[in-house]
Amino acid sequence: MTVYESELRKLFENSDLMDRPRFSGRVCVGELGKDLRVRAEFLSTCVANQYDAIRLTVLNRTEGVVDRTMLRFKDVWGKKPVPGNPNFRDGVLAHLWDDRGDVDWYAYHPTAADYDSLRQSIGQYLSMFRERTSEREQTGRKLVFICAPLRGDVEKNIEFARQKAQEVFADGDIPVCPHLLFPPIADPNHPEQDAKAREMSLQLLESCQQLNVYGPVWTEGMWDEIHHASKLGIPMMTDQKTIGRTPPRRSDRKER
Repeated sequence: MTVYESELRKLFENSDLMDRPRFSGRVCVGELGKDLRVRAEFLSTCVANQYDAIRLTVLNRTEGVVDRTMLRFKDVWGKKPVPGNPNFRDGVLAHLWDDRGDVDWYAYHPTAADYDSLRQSIGQYLSMFRERTSEREQTGRKLVFICAPLRGDVEKNIEFARQKAQEVFADGDIPVCPHLLFPPIADPNHPEQDAKAREMSLQLLESCQQLNVYGPVWTEGMWDEIHHASKLGIPMMTDQKTIGRTPPRRSDRKER
């Protein structure tokens, strides 16, 4: 793994800035919604081989570039102190220096707080391109996604989800319930089929106007759906007064 990829992973891999980030060399590409993608890469603005900015390019899947911006580290972080180094009494402008293939931060290494502030700046820009809740509002019946646990006692959990879907139906809205759709055709205990079903469930969620979260325990698969709805600005309702626990860190394989 290159230093560039490592730094991009620190920014995007376990964040909510983009969906399904993919990394290749100096570039990270992820999704912002149904048709929008974002490309992030380090950029040298002044001196060759001194990477002092992140360039973000928003693309439509079929129509190409929508917008592009550049975030300079100096604009986000300012000058950073380097205690004990007499060469930088006034601080240094942080940048990655590629010294004939030996890549590292020059004099100053960003802290966790620095990465957080950079992620915040990136998020503020990307939020302009995410689908807004107001754009999802419509008259008439809503598509309501049923978010509930599946693993464990699968038959019992499917019946629980069916009852909640029936409640939504009785209230006059249209329930979208993956528990009733996928288990008959995708085995939850088969890793490939389970992963494919979860991806399809998130795609279904993108068409819904509301997410209903049920149950006293929220599984990692449910948290995936909650995170996805939050990114898309989809309103959420829950039968719990408060969120039960901190969202788990993302991993390659999650149970639903």
